[in-house]
Amino acid sequence: MTDKNDLLRKIFGFLHGSQRLARHAARPYQLRGQHRVLHVLAKEGTLIQSQLAEILDIRPSSLTELLSKLEDRGLISRTPDENDKRVTNVTLTDAGKKAIENESGTSDKLTDDIFAGLSDEEIEQLNNLFDKLNRSLKEKLPARDERPDGFPGHHHHHGFGGPSFGGHHGGPRGYGFGRPRLF
Repeated sequence: MTDKNDLLRKIFGFLHGSQRLARHAARPYQLRGQHRVLHVLAKEGTLIQSQLAEILDIRPSSLTELLSKLEDRGLISRTPDENDKRVTNVTLTDAGKKAIENESGTSDKLTDDIFAGLSDEEIEQLNNLFDKLNRSLKEKLPARDERPDGFPGHHHHHGFGGPSFGGHHGGPRGYGFGRPRLF
């Protein structure tokens, strides 16, 4: 009989190894913060800086630094709002959009590399087993607003089997940035 603790260590080892491989893969954005900004803008379109800071769940001062780097690289533009000059609109440039499009091929190759040791049938079996495990775990999880100490509050876990399983939680709109980074 397989030792379940050993199996769990292997799963976490696999997650850790796949994240390391992703970090070392050749890709246009080595910094996760910059990468996250680009993906939110690609999904949402033009946002004001305060909205972007809220979605990313980071301090406005940290966001300003990230945006400066992205603007220096020509991937975003910042413009004052026509109606309120105190507000800054942030938009992906054509170069930023192109960089996001080019990235999808990199993540496909990385995914292929991660699962290269398995046949298509084994990948399907693994997928079905993780679906089963995730359903079982989800049934055992407390409600999102239920804290272990009995006080009401917000948990920062996003459940199992969802886009955020495997690490740091995403912003308030659930962009799933906590999933194992495969790009």
